Formats: sequence, structure tokens, C-alpha cells
Amino acid sequence: MPVKFTHHASRVTNTMSKASIFAILLSLLTACSPGTKVTRAPESYVVVLSMDGFRWDYPDRYYTPNLDKMARTGVKAASLQPSYPTKTFPNHYSIATGLYPDHHGIVQNSFYDPKLDRVFRMGVRSAVEDSIFWEGEAIWETAEMQGVKTASYFWVGSESNETYRPGFRKFYEDGFSYVQQIDTVMHWLSLPITQRPRLVMFYFNEPDGVGHNSGPESQETKKVVEELDQLVGMISARLKGVEKKEKIRINFIIVSDHGMGFIPEGNQVFLDEVIDLKRVRRINGGNPVFILEPDSGYLEEAYRLLSTTRHIRVWEKGKLPDHYHYGTHQRIPALIVEADSAWGVEIRRRAKGEGIKIEYTRGTHGYDPVNKDMHGIFYATGPVFKQGFIQPTFENVAIYGLLARILGINPTKTDGNFMTINGVLKGY
Repeated sequence: MPVKFTHHASRVTNTMSKASIFAILLSLLTACSPGTKVTRAPESYVVVLSMDGFRWDYPDRYYTPNLDKMARTGVKAASLQPSYPTKTFPNHYSIATGLYPDHHGIVQNSFYDPKLDRVFRMGVRSAVEDSIFWEGEAIWETAEMQGVKTASYFWVGSESNETYRPGFRKFYEDGFSYVQQIDTVMHWLSLPITQRPRLVMFYFNEPDGVGHNSGPESQETKKVVEELDQLVGMISARLKGVEKKEKIRINFIIVSDHGMGFIPEGNQVFLDEVIDLKRVRRINGGNPVFILEPDSGYLEEAYRLLSTTRHIRVWEKGKLPDHYHYGTHQRIPALIVEADSAWGVEIRRRAKGEGIKIEYTRGTHGYDPVNKDMHGIFYATGPVFKQGFIQPTFENVAIYGLLARILGINPTKTDGNFMTINGVLKGY
């Protein structure tokens, strides 16, 4: 299993001569595997935007002229297949590392590490910023080790205390408008060349929230998706302005971490009505997938009860379907419970007001990664990309290798296969 490495490589400093920098860049280019082509020019830049929960078919359902234009002038994927579980933290870090969650360690949005005897939760800053939880090697680490400057605005995993963290980064915080984020990205790209990042990754938290609250097929979701598309148009125009002013070439990639599935009202299973929660040590995760650690004497009974309950599935650790690529990491406990598609699962019913009401959200994600409702988007334009090219559906763990190829840096070993998507680049 890939683990975090201690890095000893020297970084390129601002005091090095142009000749030295050129020599390093040349060595990186020639270090690629024999017979492969490097498509970037030394001045290529990459900007990656993730829009959380942007389902693969939203551009077919709603009015998205700017994404449609990206597809015409660049490339788009039929869909982007997430990693399991199809949740936000695991998948953003899979995009960054090229590793499945089972290998990079962020196995859920929340989990318990028995070796550390610590709990990770995505809302706990002390955990999010502690590199001990973040295994593998993110693309910004690979780049910074090889003298390529990077920047991150809210990207999952970029806030940890690694030595080779992004040179510029913003820690996640509510209250920042998307336009404010865009302004910062353009500022970074307009810095003097000795300070300017060549890889910028940033994150919008919608349309995930509206998809949960209103479902993927709703007027509320339509409104948010179309507003985001307008922002895509703004970003594209401003990137062109930066290119012209700074005389640089920018490749713009848009992805999402997962899609969104609809849950009809009433389609809910409650774990406390199936098993004795007092005999379960820990439950982590969230609708529609939970990871459970029953007491040792209760494991078999808990499994039997869950496996005979309609509308949910349960697996013992290490026995999930092969395409899940999940179930070997120490942070994954004994049982994994997942609701059927179009069903939800919660720990218990929640009291609201004076009575008991079933908690209900019209959309969620976390299901089987081949479930098309869980698929996200991939769009890309820029000097290295073909025009009008449709890429077949691919796994998001391939994106790390694509970024490394465009930046001209040596990638570390990952679960992804760049050759599955090399057709998006000119020259292939």
C-alpha cells in the first residue's frame, strides 16, 4: 500500500540561474518513461476547479452554455467515475494523489484510526491539518519537490503540515464568495514569474448542498447549476486576459468529486431499528454508507441482522466487490453498510419539534462508483488539449498522472493509469 514518504529533494530557489532552471526542466522532461511524449511547453500552467457534487448529466438537464463551449473548444468526458466511497473528502484526495481511498487513508469523511487511537472528522481542524492522516503523495507535493510552484484554494488535503505543501494556500472557511476565490486565483497567476504558481487548484462547494436539499432534478438545483456555469464563463474570460497580459499559456480543467442520487421520501432505513447500537463500538460515515465496528461478541449477529434487512447491503471487511477497491486499510472497520440506490440509511430517527419525524434529504452520494448517478464531470481546454474530443468515462485516479504529464514532472506510483486518458492530449 502506498504510504507517505519523507522527502529529501532540493527545491529550485529564486536565486538559481536561468540556465540551471532550464537544465532541471530538461532533465524532468527526459526522465519520462521511454517512448512517451511530453505535450507541455515549459511555460504551460494548469488551473483545476472542482465543483462539489456536479453530476455528469447536469449539462444535459440544464442550460450550461459555458461548459458546452469548453466541450467544443476542448475536451469533455462522457462522465468521471469517482472512487469508493463516493464522498467528498475521499474523492478530492483521490484526484490529488491518484490513489483509491483504501490506499491514501481518507477512507470516509470521518473514521477512526486504531493505530493512532484517533478520530478523523472533516470539520475538525486539528485532524484536517495533521499530515499523519494523509497518506500517499499529492500532486502539489510531487510538483514542489521538483521545483514547480503550486497553489490551493480550499482543496481537500492541501491544508496539512507537509514539508512540500502548496506554496500558496487558503484554508477552508465559510463566507468567501466564489468571485473572491476567482480574484485570488487570478492574482496568483499574475505574480512575478519567480513567485507565480504553475499549478492552481481551487474548490466550489456547490451544487452539492442544493443537490442534497432539493435533489438533482429540481428548480433549486437548476438555478445553482446555471449560476455556476456563468462563473465558468467568467473564469474562462479572465484566464484569457491573464494569458494575454502575462504572455503565458494556461490549461483549464473542471472536475467534480461525485454526482448526486435522488431519494424518494420515505425510502429510509434506520440502523437502530435493525441492530443494537449499544453493542457497536463505533459508527462513522454518513448516508448512504457507514462503517461499523461491533463488539467482538456481536459481530456475527450484527452481520446477520443487517444482511437480512431490505434496501441495504452489508459486507465484511475485505469482502467488497473488486471494483470498489476498498477494504484493506486499517482504518476500515469490520462491517461496511450501504443503502440501495434511491434509498437512504441513517443511524436513527431524529426528533424535531414535539414529534418524531424521519430525517429526509432528497439527494445523496456515497453509493457504488459504477452507479451512473454518482458520476461527475471532466472538462478541459488549453494549448495541450484536443478540440471537440469526447473522452470515454474514466476513473478519477487517472487525473494525477494527467497533471504530472502536463507539468512535465515525474509522477510517483499511483492506482491510476494515464494511458486510459492520454487521448485528450494533442499528439496522442
